[in-house]
Amino acid sequence: MAKSIISGLIQSGWPANKIIASNPTSEKLEALIQQFKINTTNDNLIAAEFAEIIVFCVKPQKMADVCSRLSRHDFSDKLVISVAAGYKIESIAEYVGTNTAVVRAMPNTPALIAAGATGIYANPEVTLVQKQAVNAIFSAVGTTDWVDEESQINIVTAIAGSSPAYVFLLMQSMIEQAVAAGMPEKTATSLVTQAVSGAAQLAQASPSKSLTTLRREVTSPGGTTAAAITSFKNDNFEDIVKNAVQASINRGVELGNQNK
Repeated sequence: MAKSIISGLIQSGWPANKIIASNPTSEKLEALIQQFKINTTNDNLIAAEFAEIIVFCVKPQKMADVCSRLSRHDFSDKLVISVAAGYKIESIAEYVGTNTAVVRAMPNTPALIAAGATGIYANPEVTLVQKQAVNAIFSAVGTTDWVDEESQINIVTAIAGSSPAYVFLLMQSMIEQAVAAGMPEKTATSLVTQAVSGAAQLAQASPSKSLTTLRREVTSPGGTTAAAITSFKNDNFEDIVKNAVQASINRGVELGNQNK
């Protein structure tokens, strides 16, 4: 995700000499230097002193260690952005200070191709100018939506951050069944991935139509689509999806409680 954000910033015109990446692995940093010509370091403190905006692109289980090593740094004039799932602002504030401007953002993997969807929450210390900077960062890798309550970031994770995996599983199942029915895998993959991409684009291009309306426009009574939809409903497809989304939300809550 860090590489995706850096790539988006560079492509949107952010000066490379204004970006620094910190990582314990020198080989990863060398690759970033070669590709983006940015500054790098193995020392998070050096990066924190360099930057006005600090983005924590780490897994939630590593956040406490990363933050604790930075706790002696003065964050009073910094903007901190965390993309760690489930790690609450109150936990971050224990290390960076309760009066520090902190943002939680949840991008997703399509950010790799600048087609991401990022949900964002800001604590009261974040200024309008800082919000504009956050929006510019994540707009460089896709679309952004702000939420009013931090708890909603767990919902963002469930419906945007994690959802590419749901779609990949759906596409995989469709492709496997097409192959079982006699179609070459390459052909099935091409058709399924384009159909899913096209359906998403059609929904985005038709804001006046509900998803129910769009679905009904494809579903002729007694036709092939109707047969598939009936099968979905008979197998409680909608409940399966809703239960999966809630399971993701619940896990986000659990992670937040574990990291208090």
